[in-house]
Amino acid sequence: MADNQPNIPVPSVSELVLKTGRFDVMRDWYITALATEPFFTRGRPEKASWTKSQQIAFFKLTGSYPYTQILGIFEVDGTVDTPGTDPGMHHFQMAHASFDELFDRYELLKAAGITPSQTWNHGVSTSFYYEDPDGNWAEMNCVNFDTEAEFLGYFETEAYKKNISGIPIDPDEYIGRYRGGTPRKELVVIPV
Repeated sequence: MADNQPNIPVPSVSELVLKTGRFDVMRDWYITALATEPFFTRGRPEKASWTKSQQIAFFKLTGSYPYTQILGIFEVDGTVDTPGTDPGMHHFQMAHASFDELFDRYELLKAAGITPSQTWNHGVSTSFYYEDPDGNWAEMNCVNFDTEAEFLGYFETEAYKKNISGIPIDPDEYIGRYRGGTPRKELVVIPV
């Protein structure tokens, strides 16, 4: 760190806001995807606010105060009702504490008719990428290691240096192997 820079901790992601022209569809998709209701919802106001947003929903994700994480959905005037390829967010990630949490969420969403567009063993993590109704990519993931040292150490391995993306996986087969007794350490190996 340069001598003239203050010693301030790196901030954590605390809020992510998606804009949409299809508020009800997006809100309902995230209620299903996150298996929780928004903690705050505002209907259409009589007068638009400074954000030009109409309806708003906030979902509490995780984190301990004051480092809570929030997903917001704002209906914004002029937002096109169909997904496009305009510049903007690529994807956002929602972490799960374990394979069991990630796989339980996968099964909950699958039962609701929501399946991932892509599923990957990235080596450092296992990730299921879902496309919401507006075409945003919501990455549901969990890390593949018990400790942060092991996680960070993986970035120095030949497996990672040769293949930073990892390998695509079949979620049902992968989950079946895990629940059938294949240890996580075997399941997450990326061939060199």
